[in-house]
Amino acid sequence: MTEPRASGGAEDRGTPVPAVWEIASADPAAVSALAAAGIPESVARILAGRGVVDPDAAREFLSPSLDRTPDPFAMKGMEPAVDALVAAARRGERIVVFGDYDVDGVTAVAQLRAVFRALGADAVPFLPHRVRDGYGLKPETFRKVFAEHRPRAIVTVDCGITAVEAVAEAARAGVAVVITDHHLPPDVLPEGAAVVNPKQPGCRYPFKELCGSGVAFKIAQAIIRRERLTLSERSLAKVAALGTIADIVPLVSENRAIVAEGLAALADPRAPGLKALLAEAGIAGRAPTSEEVAFRVGPRLNAAGRLDTADLALSVFEERDAERALGIARALSERNAERQGHERRVVAEARRRALGGGEPADGIVIEADAGWPRGVLGIAASRLAREFRCPVFLFALDGDRAVGSGRSIPGISIHGVFSEMREDFLEFGGHAQACGGTVPAGGFAAFRERARALFRERLASVDRRPTLAIDAEIPLGRVDGALAAGLEGLEPHGEGNPRPIFLARRMEARERRPVGEHGTRIVLSASGVSRRAIAWRLSGAIPDGLIDAAFHVRRDAWSGGVELEIVGVRPA
Repeated sequence: MTEPRASGGAEDRGTPVPAVWEIASADPAAVSALAAAGIPESVARILAGRGVVDPDAAREFLSPSLDRTPDPFAMKGMEPAVDALVAAARRGERIVVFGDYDVDGVTAVAQLRAVFRALGADAVPFLPHRVRDGYGLKPETFRKVFAEHRPRAIVTVDCGITAVEAVAEAARAGVAVVITDHHLPPDVLPEGAAVVNPKQPGCRYPFKELCGSGVAFKIAQAIIRRERLTLSERSLAKVAALGTIADIVPLVSENRAIVAEGLAALADPRAPGLKALLAEAGIAGRAPTSEEVAFRVGPRLNAAGRLDTADLALSVFEERDAERALGIARALSERNAERQGHERRVVAEARRRALGGGEPADGIVIEADAGWPRGVLGIAASRLAREFRCPVFLFALDGDRAVGSGRSIPGISIHGVFSEMREDFLEFGGHAQACGGTVPAGGFAAFRERARALFRERLASVDRRPTLAIDAEIPLGRVDGALAAGLEGLEPHGEGNPRPIFLARRMEARERRPVGEHGTRIVLSASGVSRRAIAWRLSGAIPDGLIDAAFHVRRDAWSGGVELEIVGVRPA
């Protein structure tokens, strides 16, 4: 199984101008009830439109806290997993923390390593190499781990739910295995392992959308509480927040609590590596936003595993020397710049092939090349899926195998559709919007035609028109400092909790001037009120005459005033 995640999608901002504007409806009675409970009317309108109508639930949403998250021992498999890991630690046995090469996997490894160190355990990390080892715990990677480290226990993070053969081989070697994962479970789970995955059958844990780093956080939380360790859960939340944002899981419920408290703790991290990484990303002396983590911090951490081993990314969390930490942060920035170059090339080449003489093929875009680095296939597929408004699966040809990553669009589960072709894959896994797999290179052409036909059939009933979800219509005069202040309570933003978008109508766009390569500053005016605004990649789309505009509301970082960030525009 190769890259069964959507991680990396947050690294690209390039989205097309939406064509269909959809304004959310909110029950006026629910809005009134929330406002009566002391929630600002503008915020109440957004929450009600997003389905948060109970005042207590709204207050909890606006004040997320780790103290209100579910008991980790409510998760199926947690008790035997903690028993096995703590027993191995107390006996002084070596534990291998087996991770993944993306931010989610690396931050999960970092958390469990910290807990095991607090237990005094002999714990070593193993981060597979994307090309040499591939994704997940397989028999050959188990043999490699066993030969190098001779562990008595292995705990997987962000992977392992499909490792049936590897777990069986580990059992024959006398190695205990604990599986912690968040990906969709197969029909047959690894036998003999303690499995912790909120999506596994029979798990009654109330929140199912934790990422791998989030599941690792619950393991750490359980050990800290049962063993009464002095290690702070909130110190681990800093690390778990990075993985949660980067993996693009919904920032609601427990994920929201992890991210909110983790970002707050990142305002002044004690770890030299984290401090250096944030500074290298242009963030210092304050808490980063979720957007800054998604577009500045996450890509730097991901770059290590995309191009080579992810060990450099793990060292950010474990380096204690400030000077060496600065060097690590700079090296990650350099690798990220290299990753961006590879990504641009793959996107351009795949786009050219997909378009051929005109429009991309119906159903799904599937392309392959021997010169494409595996590490950028997922993010390149994500960019093209948004551009073409259809699923995209890109493969790297490697000898007799084609190894690829796929990304989808809302309304179509790429994992669900390809599950109908499971017999075509040598390896396969993932979730609704992202999947990865390996197919025989010799049969790639036939595989592509079968996939195109299947997706053409499945997409026939899917509305693929791009849409823009608008939270509320508002007069320009109500866009002020009070509104901006109220909206800050909705942060952190991300998947499942996007930044609010407002619509204002019949405005005049004046004083247009370019900003950088893709920006345009304008002044919007209506009914004697004017507001400054900025639009990215929309300069040619702003018509003359009166316009309607969809926009975010934010505080200007320099002046502290209110500014509109336009995300859609059309003639009034």
